[in-house]
Amino acid sequence: MGDSVIRQSADRRAETSHGRAAVLRLASWFEQADAATAHRLYTAAFALHPARHLGGSTEETVAAAASWWDTPAADTSAVRPARRGVLAPAEDHSAQQARLRDTAEAAAHWRRSAAEEVRSLLTDLTPRTGRLAMSEAALGVLMELLTRALGSGDATAAPVSAGDLELDIRLHVRHDSGAALVLGEDGGDLTLTGLRLRATPYAQTDPDRDGSGQEADAVAPTGTPPEETAAPAAGNAPDGADSPEA
Repeated sequence: MGDSVIRQSADRRAETSHGRAAVLRLASWFEQADAATAHRLYTAAFALHPARHLGGSTEETVAAAASWWDTPAADTSAVRPARRGVLAPAEDHSAQQARLRDTAEAAAHWRRSAAEEVRSLLTDLTPRTGRLAMSEAALGVLMELLTRALGSGDATAAPVSAGDLELDIRLHVRHDSGAALVLGEDGGDLTLTGLRLRATPYAQTDPDRDGSGQEADAVAPTGTPPEETAAPAAGNAPDGADSPEA
């Protein structure tokens, strides 16, 4: 038996994963083993454990743990091998991807439009009291920025801000104990107390840089007397006429 297992032809040699020495050792074990040991050795060496997935018709009841060597042969003539199925073509998701892309582009468009509305409504610092009407989309963008701004610091101690680079908007928030701003939209009104808001481009971190904030309005330019800040209607005088003296 050993010679028949390990004999190799001159033109084609058997290749094993464990080498020739392992095959020789396994053959020696088979040669020295009795029938029961050989069955167990064969099962362990080649991983040929009993298969439980085969079916067939038989009149005798055989225990599932019984060895095939000790049980009568079963008639498997009724068992037909399953035909190899044809692989289904890959599903085309291009339409679904197009719908998702259109939905994302539409949402981005509405967010940009809402941000532009917020910037146009809050170009100047909001008054201490008043009412602003805005769309639901604009109110959503405003509340998103307001939540982030108030979460970034204490507005009562110093002005805070939050921006969105993609939407090119920055919301500046400052505390004013007497402020009461009502924001209106289709779903109802939202009242903000103690806060005044202003929207600028994202890159502008100083809300009073162009002098449109509350503090800038209250302070006249340096070196100019307060009474001269309101320019007289000199442009209505005829050319060459002297303007009235103070």
